[in-house]
Amino acid sequence: MNRIDKKLLRMVLMALFAALAYLAPLVIHIPYPAPSGKPFVHPGNMVVVLAALLLGGWQGGLSGAIGLGLYDITQGYIIEAPKNMLLKFGIGFFTGLVFSRGRKNDGGKPRIPLFIISAVSFCLGGIILAGKISGWAGFEKVSFVAYLFMFILGLLLLLIALLSFKYPFFDRELMYAAMGSVTGMAWNLVGYFSTKVLGLLIQGSEFNAAVTTSLLSMPASIINAGFSIVGAIILYQPLKRALVKAGLGRALE
Repeated sequence: MNRIDKKLLRMVLMALFAALAYLAPLVIHIPYPAPSGKPFVHPGNMVVVLAALLLGGWQGGLSGAIGLGLYDITQGYIIEAPKNMLLKFGIGFFTGLVFSRGRKNDGGKPRIPLFIISAVSFCLGGIILAGKISGWAGFEKVSFVAYLFMFILGLLLLLIALLSFKYPFFDRELMYAAMGSVTGMAWNLVGYFSTKVLGLLIQGSEFNAAVTTSLLSMPASIINAGFSIVGAIILYQPLKRALVKAGLGRALE
């Protein structure tokens, strides 16, 4: 495969992931009640993460920005499209950046960072659960799925770190794929929250009210993040092997 053919094939794969990113929220679209906006649970972000792991950061980010941007434009979210396109590009870019640099690093397996991320995930799930049980304002409306996903994510990352001591399957590549996925989705969560607060402030809300409303609108994004990370970790290596077996290995990142 010459250089031109490789570039052409990568463009084809980017277009394929863009199409999958567009179709994902059409196929799975679960509305989630929130005090502001119309958030919903969907697998589109997972497609962006997988594209970044397989093709590279900016390639995956561009695929996600195009696919999910077209979804917003055609499905009545045109006002939010520019913001979402930036966030989706960031998911791919930061996922690919951490994954690529970590995989090329000659150091050992990144167990300590995974332990830390796992602990943070458990803490977030515990906060949501405590708020729901204690009846904190707004938390009674939060679905159990939000904290369940946080607990599942924390457990998955913990298991990857622990099992890597004994089983070669949990190698550096898979562990950095997990870290890259977490980084990309962290960018999306922070970006969503920040832009939500800013938008409410522009509309005239007080700062405290804007922050509270934005926090109570986060569960759908948290579920999307957890689903995307777990799904990407599970699907990355099988999908990579399938592409290599199909003769497309040289087009991957």
